[in-house]
Amino acid sequence: MSRTAKAFFGFSLLVATASIGGVHFLQIQERETMYAGVLKDDARMAAKRQQKLRELEFEEQTRLRAYLESVQDVSNPIVPAPTVRGEAPTSAEGLDFGCKTGMCEKP
Repeated sequence: MSRTAKAFFGFSLLVATASIGGVHFLQIQERETMYAGVLKDDARMAAKRQQKLRELEFEEQTRLRAYLESVQDVSNPIVPAPTVRGEAPTSAEGLDFGCKTGMCEKP
């Protein structure tokens, strides 16, 4: 083989190796980017679940406050009561007053 043919063959091998390596590198980068998107989606969904739990707790506290204000007199409240979704409870049935030990009394 002539020197020119050997040089061309070596250059062709170098270009092919660089092309294959570049494609593999790009695939790895894309895979990492896609996985980062999955992690971001998981974090977003977890935050959404937490927000929903906070909203449910707020609604429960609002119902509890409405019931307690209907049972007790509140003179000059500092913070106005938030609106209750649905009907305000008229009895303590189904309301959780935060008693975890079972020794506290419900009104």
